[in-house]
Amino acid sequence: MSLSSGKGRDQPNVRSRPNSVATTQFRLPSPSQPKSNTGDKRPALKKVDRPTLARAKKLGNTDTLDIPFFDRIVIVSLKRQEEKDDLTPYVSYSFPKVTGQDPSPFLPLFCFPDSKRITEGQSVLTSTYSFVLTEVTGDKQYGYCRRVKSRDKKSALPQVYCVVSKLGSLELYNVLLDKLAELHAVSEAAVHGFLSATISLPIPAPGCRVRAKQLNHKTGRLEDVEIERPLDGARLEHVELNKLFQWFTIQQVTELFGSVLHERRILISCSHHHLAKLSSCVSSLATLIYPLKWECIYIPILPRQMIEAVTAPTPYLIGAMTEDLPAVKRELDEDTEPLLHFDLDTASFLRSYGDERSLLPPKSTSMIQNELQSLIPCLHQDMQADNTAISRIFLTFMYKLLGHYKDHLIDFQGARELDTEPYLRATRRYLRPLAERISETQSFGIFSVSIGEAGDYDQFKNFTEEKLANRTQSVFRRTFS
Repeated sequence: MSLSSGKGRDQPNVRSRPNSVATTQFRLPSPSQPKSNTGDKRPALKKVDRPTLARAKKLGNTDTLDIPFFDRIVIVSLKRQEEKDDLTPYVSYSFPKVTGQDPSPFLPLFCFPDSKRITEGQSVLTSTYSFVLTEVTGDKQYGYCRRVKSRDKKSALPQVYCVVSKLGSLELYNVLLDKLAELHAVSEAAVHGFLSATISLPIPAPGCRVRAKQLNHKTGRLEDVEIERPLDGARLEHVELNKLFQWFTIQQVTELFGSVLHERRILISCSHHHLAKLSSCVSSLATLIYPLKWECIYIPILPRQMIEAVTAPTPYLIGAMTEDLPAVKRELDEDTEPLLHFDLDTASFLRSYGDERSLLPPKSTSMIQNELQSLIPCLHQDMQADNTAISRIFLTFMYKLLGHYKDHLIDFQGARELDTEPYLRATRRYLRPLAERISETQSFGIFSVSIGEAGDYDQFKNFTEEKLANRTQSVFRRTFS
C-alpha cells in the first residue's frame, strides 16, 4: 500500500486545463490476476422477473440489473503466529473460490482492523461495519463485515463474513449478512448452498427485490428468500445519516461538514469496541458534500498495521481506533500541519484548525442549523426516509453554491465542462469567498470536468431542475396574481 499523489503514475485521467485538479487517493496495490482462474467462474445471471423489471423501468433505473449480486464473499479467520502472541487474519473461505494470487491481499486486515487486541473468548460484535478499498485504477470496492463465533468448538476466536461488492449498499447487504450469520450456525454446506443461489442473482434496481431459493434445514423444503434494495439509490445506500446526531451536536456536524468541504486533514477516533460506529460516521460525513466527492485519502476504518497513514501531510478523512494512536503520538505532536481530530468516545474535538465556526457564511450556517433543529425531533429511525430528509438540507445548500453551473458549461476537447471563472463571478456575493476557496479543492476540480457527463451527478441535476422549476412557478404567481 502506498500514498500516491496527483503527480505520480497513479494519477487518474483528468484532462489538463486551467482550474482542473488531479486527484489523490490512498490506494491499494492491485496484484496481477492469473491468466487462467478456473476456480473463479461465475454462473450466468438469472433473468429478473417481469414485475421487478417493470417496477425498475417505472423508476427509471435499470442500469444495475445485470451486475452480479456480489463480487465475492469471504470468511476471515485468525491464527496465532509461531513464537508470537499476535493474531494474524487470513482468508479461510472464499466464494467464488480464488486460485493463484489473491486480488485483495489487504482484505483480511480491514476485516480485522483490531486483530492485535482480540482475545480468545471475548464477546463478538453483532453489528455490521464497512470499509472501502480503492484500487490503483481508481475503482472502489465496498466491504461489509459481520462477526460470528467460530463453528470450531476448539477455537474461541471470532470469524468475519465479508461481502465484497462494487455497489455500496449497507441495507441491502445487511439482509445478506443476517442470513449468512443464521446459516453459519447450521453448517458450512448450508452457507455454500445459499451463496450458490444468490451469486447468480442480479443486483436489484432501487426499490426492487430479488428472490433466491434456500433449503430450510428444519423442514427439508425449498423456500424463497426475498432481498430488497432501498429506493434511495447508490448515493445514500451505504450510510446512516440519522446516526450522526446521536454522536455529534448540530454545531459539530456543521463544523465537520465545512471541514470536509475544504478538504482538510480530518481524523475521527473511537474505541475498537465500536467499529460499526466509526465506519458509519466517516462514511456519512463524506456523503454530505454531494455533488462533490471526497477525492483524497479515505479510510473509514484504519487497521493497526497502517496507523502511520494519520501522519500523512495531505488531506485525509480517516477513522482510527483510539488504542492505536499512541504509536504515532510523537509524530502527531511534532507535526506542524494542522489537524482536525474528533474523538467519538468523549464527543469532543481534541485538535482543530481554530476556524471551524467561520468556514461557512453565517447565513448558510444558520440555515443549515435551523433546518436540522426542526428535523431532528421528526427522525423516526427509518433509515431511507431519514437519509433523504437530512441529505436534502445539505443538498439545498450545495445547490445555492453550485446550482448555477448550467449557465457556465463550455465545450472542451469534445466534452462539456464548467468554466470556473464565470461561475465564480456569478456566485451569490455572500457565497463567493467560500466558492473561491472550494474551487481550489480536488473535489471541485473533478466536479468541474465531470458535471457535463451523465451518471453520478444525475440526482443533483434533477434536484437543480426541480428548484429552477419551483422558482419559475413562484415568479409566475407573483407576476400574474
